Formats: sequence, structure tokens, C-alpha cells
Amino acid sequence: MPRYAKLSDNNLSLADSLINSYEVHLGKKKKELKSLVTELEDKGYEYRFVRSLSLLLDRRSSFLCNSKVDPVDLRRKIFQATEQLGLPTTFDNRQKIIANVASSVSLSTKEVEENFYSDLDGELVLEKFSSPSSIELLSAYNLGLTQTLLFEASELYFTTSGNWQNIFYAIKKFGLIYEVYEEDKIWVKIDGPASIFKLNRRYGINIAKILPVILDNSEWIIKAKVLWKFTNEVCDFKIESQTHSSLLKKQYSTHITYDSSVEEAFASQFQALNSGWVLKREPEPLPAGKQVIIPDFTLEKAGIKIYLEIVGFWTEEYLQRKIAKLRQIKTQMLLLVNQTLACEKLSSLKNNSEFDLIYYRDKIPLAPILRYLETKFEEVKSKELQTLKELPIRFTESIVDFDEFASRIGVSKEAARTFLTENLPSDYVAMADVLVSKAKLVQIDNKIKEALIPKGNLSLTEAARIIEKEGLDDSANVLVALNYKIKWRGINSEQAEISKIH
Repeated sequence: MPRYAKLSDNNLSLADSLINSYEVHLGKKKKELKSLVTELEDKGYEYRFVRSLSLLLDRRSSFLCNSKVDPVDLRRKIFQATEQLGLPTTFDNRQKIIANVASSVSLSTKEVEENFYSDLDGELVLEKFSSPSSIELLSAYNLGLTQTLLFEASELYFTTSGNWQNIFYAIKKFGLIYEVYEEDKIWVKIDGPASIFKLNRRYGINIAKILPVILDNSEWIIKAKVLWKFTNEVCDFKIESQTHSSLLKKQYSTHITYDSSVEEAFASQFQALNSGWVLKREPEPLPAGKQVIIPDFTLEKAGIKIYLEIVGFWTEEYLQRKIAKLRQIKTQMLLLVNQTLACEKLSSLKNNSEFDLIYYRDKIPLAPILRYLETKFEEVKSKELQTLKELPIRFTESIVDFDEFASRIGVSKEAARTFLTENLPSDYVAMADVLVSKAKLVQIDNKIKEALIPKGNLSLTEAARIIEKEGLDDSANVLVALNYKIKWRGINSEQAEISKIH
């Protein structure tokens, strides 16, 4: 395990001091800035830690040579003058050489002194600086430690809560060798440089480069086998978001991006329907042999998960690869296929019982998708109803919430509502989302009658308050069940009154 920089007061104070040093030295020479860094080392901070933080800040800085003349050309002229006027073994001779060069380049002697070494590292001027927070600086330090450790990895394993599209793009971009497998979650195994390339450093650097993409999620687990070169041992390394996210703090993106306007329009229109199905963009990848497919969406409801893939623009090779991958997937998937494709090629997938195809032109139609989803849900719902019929169910509570009952039994709310309303216990009354015992309704009725006696009338608001105190928020249906009518005087419920129907 690397010696991560904890977010302690001492470390945060050091980070703040360094960041402030860079901020106040804008327009000043690098050697002045580095002298302050040395002072911090002298105050007792671990010098490697201080210098590492300073190096990270250098990467966020822009140091420029702001000389009025080319320092290399100026030095050449000084050396040429030295050859003519003799070596500067005395102060006077040195000044004579400087004055001679100054005259030839139309500069003052002071300007020559200031500029002829101005391109050296310590003489460069801090022109720009992108200031991080102290936490960001310490997190960047910890990230650097982790990346350096992975240079020596023989194997790297990880799983995340999302961002799969960018992760696999990075894996392919950097030419990494990977496998995908499922073990409760989707895991990716990447062969490290120590296993196949005899510690090829370039490959190790490429592995390290995907680490920020993995960390750009709310949840992640990273494991590795690391060859510790000092003892030639293979060591285990593991970090996870639950315990290390504060040390490797990353602002993961919550903004959803789409590959095409067709996808974006479909997502927007589908979500606006409020159909009860939850649409998720770019879910977990699906293993397809040694490769993966990352579906465009999943649609989820009551434990049903259907993967949805939109097949839009294509080439012959792309289509063949897509079909080959899809044939290896054993997961329920709906393909939305643009009719301008060579549809006879995709139609061969109909032989696979896991796939259904819906064709579209220009715009994805919602109606056939909703019909398809309803069919799938009804199949599951009918099985759930059969399960409920086989259970010995008896209630003792006065209020039975459909949602809570469904969760307890492990069925959908729709199945629970259908079963309970069609098999209504004799001592209960069905409301929109609950069953209420007749005894509870009598109790509510008595309390409303008590409130009516003093004034002879009762506002709808007061009646609703009584009903809510008894644990029900559907006051309108309760009043109907108790045979009350509402007399409205305008739209204000405070002015509406209830009375018993005789």
C-alpha cells in the first residue's frame, strides 16, 4: 500500500502554503519560488513530499523566458567580445566586455546582465498558474503514487459503477490487453507489463493512464498483483471507493452524453412518458466472448431488466462485428434498427430467442416499444400472481400498503395491487395504494363525528388532518368510503366543508 498523504491538518496546511507561494510569485523568477519550497523543507516537512507537491504545481504552471533579446545570441556575442578584449579576470575588464556588447545590441549594461542567462531554468518567470485546492493537490499526489505502483503490475483488476464507454475507449486507445468476466459484478482484468512484456515501461505507463478514468465514478474497486523489484516478490494491492475515495478524490461526472441526436431524442421522449420503466444510459457491459458490448440503455421495472441497443449508422465491417458479438450474448435485449440498414443481415438474429427487433426510420417510435415492454411485464406479472395465489396470506395490521407488501413478498407493486384487490379480505376496504381495515375506518369515522358536534360543520382541511393522523394520506377516498360528501365554495379547501350523506 502506498504511503498516501492523508487529509490531515498538517498536510493541508503544507499544501495551502505551497499553493499560496505559487500564487504570490506570478511574474517572478522560478529560483525565488523554489527558495520558498526549500524553506518549507527546512521547517521539518519531508523533503520528498514537499518536492513532489511542488512538481505537481509546476505542471499547472507556465514558466516563460521574458527576455527582450535571444539569450543564446547574447551569450555568443559576449564570448566573441571576450575573445577580442581578453578574459574578464578583473571587474573592470568584465564591465568593459559587457559595455561593448550592450552598445552593439542597443541595450544598457544592466539589461545585458539581466538577460544573458534568462533562459536558464531558475531564471524563467512564472506567467500563469492554475490554482488547485489543497485537497485536489493531495489527491493528485496520491494518484501519482498509485500510478507509479502500477508500472510494475503483473495483473490489474477493476470494477466500477459506470463510465464504461470511456473506460473501454481508453483501454483500446492505449492498446491494453484485457478480459471481461462476471462475478457478482462486471470485472475487467488487464495484463500488466510484468506478465507479458518483461517490465515494458511504456505499457505500464499506459495502464497508469486509465486509472483517472476508472476513478471518475462514485464507486470502484481496483486490485493488482505488483512485482516488488527490491525483493522480487509479487504483492497484493487493493483500493476501493468506500475507504479510499477521500484520498483519491475525483469529481465524477453526472452529465449524461449521447452518441447521436436519435438517442438523445429517444431518451428525452421516453422519460417524459413516466411509464414506470426506469431508463438508464450506458449500463454495465455485457460479456461477449473475450470482448464486451456496452448497450445504449437498460429499461428496468419490478426486477425486470431489458437491454436496449440502437443500431444506427453502419459500415459492412461494423455490422458483421456487431452481429458476431450479439450472437454470444444470452441476455434479454431489444434492438432498435434503422430501416436504411441491410436489415436482412440483422434479421438472422431473430433465431436467437433472447433478441427482439423494432425497426424505425429517422425517429424511434415509442408505441411499439411500450407495447413490447408491457408484454414482457405482463409475463412476469402473471407469474407473480400465481406465486401470490399459492401463499397463505393473512393480515393483522389495520393499514396494508401495496408497496410495502410487494417489497416484503418480492413481487411488483402492480401484481400486489391486482392480487389484493381481486382477493380482497372480507374485513378490509381497498383504496388507491392501500387496504384499510373496516375497524380503522370506523375509528376514523367516530373522530370526524366528534369534531363535527361542536360547530355542526367541519372543513375539508380539518377532516384531512384527522385522517392523516390515523396514518392515511388519501383523505378523499376515505371520505367517500365513509359516506361523506364535500361541499365546495371556490377552490380553497379551507372553505370546503364535509357532511354525512343520509
